[in-house]
Amino acid sequence: MIKIGVVSLESTHVDAFCRIFNSESSDPWNLEGAQIVALCSQDNAPERVMELQETHNIETVLTEPRDMAAMVDAALILGRDGGRHLVQAAPFLEAGRACFVDKPFAHTVDDCTEMVNLAVDNGAPLMSASGLRYSDELSAAMAEIGDDEVIHASLIGPGELYFYGIHLTDVVNAVMGGGVQCVSNVAEVGFDLLNLSFGDGRSASLQLLREAKANHHGELFTGSGSVAFAVKDKLFYRRTMEQFLAMAETGESPIMYEDLIESVAVLVAAEISAAQGGRAVRLAEIRPQREQMVPSLS
Repeated sequence: MIKIGVVSLESTHVDAFCRIFNSESSDPWNLEGAQIVALCSQDNAPERVMELQETHNIETVLTEPRDMAAMVDAALILGRDGGRHLVQAAPFLEAGRACFVDKPFAHTVDDCTEMVNLAVDNGAPLMSASGLRYSDELSAAMAEIGDDEVIHASLIGPGELYFYGIHLTDVVNAVMGGGVQCVSNVAEVGFDLLNLSFGDGRSASLQLLREAKANHHGELFTGSGSVAFAVKDKLFYRRTMEQFLAMAETGESPIMYEDLIESVAVLVAAEISAAQGGRAVRLAEIRPQREQMVPSLS
């Protein structure tokens, strides 16, 4: 049985993942093979901590990630503030523990690269992903496309740039792979409108509607047609944890580390672009070349 610790407890993702690993086997969300055995409160309200303990039968509560690293096999870093993720994840990566860092992975390319380097140097498998990457609706759309190449993706979702924009950049990465070369963002009061250009001529358009209450949806275009999809089922939480558990068991991340960094680098470029009136920002301006980014990935 793999022992998991959870760091930072404010997100609703904590409730979903605790249900997945600590529910009865009759629960359709239940995933066997691991259990959450400890919580690490990062200034979380006492009532919130107690609620999680009682609902999911978790006895141990700590306040420092470093104290937790010695007692678990794997960690879920679930804080909503991506700016704190490096500090929260570092003790587990240094100890060689499998680590899932919730979205957004980080707010800077430097933090992303530091986490990846810690993972590589210490043999600690690492992943970060939007659950939409593993949604059944997106999987069905990709199955319908089959062997055709996606040459353009048009995606729409609610929310602001980093916390929700990562959903869209991660979906682009899942269906088109890495290789974004240039990003522009025409940002207004109510939305961000990103255009992504790949080095090989492919493209993507991503729209974030800040006040909208809508499901994520999109359309994927190939040379022979297009397929639309809309994400409605929350089962993608379980699908994501299936990937995490497999990573903890095998030691192999399901996502290339370069791609973890690129999904955030796109958002950093989008923020710079918006501040400069929508100027097209090349990713080469904010990060080293892809093949030089993490020399020890092999």
